Amino acid sequence: MNTYICSTVKGKRGCLLKDMALICPRCCAEIRNSECEGCSYYKDSQKFAIEKANKSPHHFTLRIAPEIDNQIDRALRMAEAGNVEKGESLIRSLMKENADLYTIHFAMGTIYSFKEQYDEAMVCFDKSIAIYPYFVDCWFNRALVAKKKMDVIEIVFSLRKVIEFAQTDDDEVVLMAKQLLNDLEQLAYKEEGLELDKYIEGLRKFNAAFELMQSKQWEKAIIGYKEVIKINPTAPQAFGNMALCYAHLNEDKKAIAAFDKAIALDPNYEPAIINKEIVKQTIARGLSFSDLQSEVKVIEYMII
Repeated sequence: MNTYICSTVKGKRGCLLKDMALICPRCCAEIRNSECEGCSYYKDSQKFAIEKANKSPHHFTLRIAPEIDNQIDRALRMAEAGNVEKGESLIRSLMKENADLYTIHFAMGTIYSFKEQYDEAMVCFDKSIAIYPYFVDCWFNRALVAKKKMDVIEIVFSLRKVIEFAQTDDDEVVLMAKQLLNDLEQLAYKEEGLELDKYIEGLRKFNAAFELMQSKQWEKAIIGYKEVIKINPTAPQAFGNMALCYAHLNEDKKAIAAFDKAIALDPNYEPAIINKEIVKQTIARGLSFSDLQSEVKVIEYMII
């Protein structure tokens, strides 16, 4: 099950079932069966299936419904051709009695992706994966949606699942996943001077500290931002947000010092520049920072 038309996918291979006609890797995976005995791809896939079953702590039963999947493919082809509304209508009609199929949730997620409704798409992809955790195409589409949402953590997580569960290393989707991961690794090092795993660790801590800020747990948020700074001491966002926490605690000197550090790291970092000026005005007028907090420049996340 995929969103690609066979003729558009690279990496053709000869198929024993089709008199050695060339098909793409994913079509190969979809039609592969016991009649493929003797094909190297079939042998590799059988070995993978055995290893996966031995390693997996999950035990699940999948309902297979080829006739429904054929209709799902037809709906996705409609959407790809530009008739998203008609494709969605067909998927929704199939959903009523087939919500147990992982393919139907994948298809609905793909429809939402076409409509640029990325939160809804992510929910559907997660439902598909919950039914069948080894669905490589779904993991890859999930990574693409995470990219649209600028969610680096989920991009990396999903791409690594693609590589982990792939049956062969030469599948187009695996090659694309590896390239995207490589691009992120290079970007993290270029922009932040960090290995990708270290960058992800810092981003997780940053997001956790940000949530503490939103719930006004200023002291805990400061501790969180200090942990971020230990990992990435050149992140102006961590210093700028920590400065706001100090300001809310009326620790003005510490707030100004943290703002200054953020601006020193990035002289064009607008949130710190604006918020520092607000804090200075607050001090000059003898007010507490909370009196003017509605004027604070929106805090941004740390994203490469």
